[in-house]
Amino acid sequence: MRKPFYFILLSVMAIFVVGFVAVVWILQPPKIAVPPQQDRLISDITIINAGNPPAPHQTIVIRDGRIADIRDTLVEDGEPLCSGCFVTPGLIDAHVHTPPSSAIGNQRLFALMYLAFGVTSVRDVGESDGSIGALAARLNGGRIVGPRMYRCGPVIEGDPPTWPFATVVRTTEDGTAIVNRLADEGVDCIKVYNELSLDAFEGVEASAREHRIPLIGHVPHSVGLARVRDFESQHLTGIPYLSLPRPPSGWDIRNEDVLALSSDDIDHALNIALANNISFTPTLANFQLRLVASDSSRFPPSDGAQHLPTLWAPAWDVLAGHPTTVEEIDLQQMAKEPMMEITRRAHDLGIDILAGTDTLMPWVVPGEALHMELNALAVALGDNEAAFKAATVVNGRHIDAGQIGVLTIGAKADMLFYTSDPRTDLQNLRNWHYLIIDGRLNRRDTIDDWLAQYDRHFQGSLYRTVLGNLATLLTMPYRHSQATAP
Repeated sequence: MRKPFYFILLSVMAIFVVGFVAVVWILQPPKIAVPPQQDRLISDITIINAGNPPAPHQTIVIRDGRIADIRDTLVEDGEPLCSGCFVTPGLIDAHVHTPPSSAIGNQRLFALMYLAFGVTSVRDVGESDGSIGALAARLNGGRIVGPRMYRCGPVIEGDPPTWPFATVVRTTEDGTAIVNRLADEGVDCIKVYNELSLDAFEGVEASAREHRIPLIGHVPHSVGLARVRDFESQHLTGIPYLSLPRPPSGWDIRNEDVLALSSDDIDHALNIALANNISFTPTLANFQLRLVASDSSRFPPSDGAQHLPTLWAPAWDVLAGHPTTVEEIDLQQMAKEPMMEITRRAHDLGIDILAGTDTLMPWVVPGEALHMELNALAVALGDNEAAFKAATVVNGRHIDAGQIGVLTIGAKADMLFYTSDPRTDLQNLRNWHYLIIDGRLNRRDTIDDWLAQYDRHFQGSLYRTVLGNLATLLTMPYRHSQATAP
């Protein structure tokens, strides 16, 4: 009597598995053929490297995905790819988080959106799941359309962790062991977080130095800005807490603490940063974009948000913090000016300012957010060239020195083509005509066509019904508790 029951049970399970696999397969976006890597001779262009005058009538020779030569254009070089064009290095986003594989298809969507906005290199600074290493290998191997990807691996955090996907490290020995493991995996950076203990940090720091891997992240509260050296501080973390008590657990930097800083406090912190070779990735646009989640009628989404699936709106309610009251929104608005002032004063002292977005945080749209960050940096630094330099030369120096962010012999062949000098108005950085990454030529109309295909897929009724409704359902208890909280 049991055999029919087991047969029916196994049949139902098989149907469920087959159905699940079929739905996942259907929800995957259309495959895009990666352009071939080709040797090229790019003639009669004007080369723009940040901090240098334009170099007109140049020819770039590309071999095996690298710049083999740069020289004056000769008559025999033939017709230019883009007559009278200006060529810049590809843009670099120094601070992104990649969607997990469970957000079906979004890794490929984000990759395409980066290219659509001229971002040819990104650095993932805290993996959302274990799929990111394989994704980076596929991107860097030219098997998926998208930017070059550098990665830190998982965030290294204390106990209890304040980043949901962090690797918890409690002792010096554990800190050494985790960095040794990540070094063997070939990561490009090590990221630490808020609650890492001093003992654990010392193990992480020593091992990172031994492997010559850059150490970046949030300045751990138990360590403090004065204790870190050769470090990249994200979100200006550490600066307020030389003079103020550390914030409550779960906070990296609070608006009220930024607003409480005196001019002398800022000078003191920045002088320490200069002496200790600390750089900053302020992510100014990120702080403002999170306000869309706070009040979308007052702070509407950016144009680029139209390309994102509907699942992200409810997901962002639980993914990361954002102001929830009028008072908190006002504080975030008020803190914008001192954050920009700190950024300007750091730059004026000669401290490196990197351009990063914190993509995957609420309403921080991949690719587009970097342009918004450059606009904010241009205002903060009072100079378009300094902002452009942050997203090219400075980012490149910190992430892969001599290889990205600059057009020079031996560098990777990543470049953007414009009909005019885009530095005169940074909005023009969006309007590239050709994009070359790793020696692979992409035309603007082709990228636009691919993005339109992805729009039809991710905004289609099937994707919205399955994943959009699932995200809404899974986050409903949290949003209900927030709405009913006293």
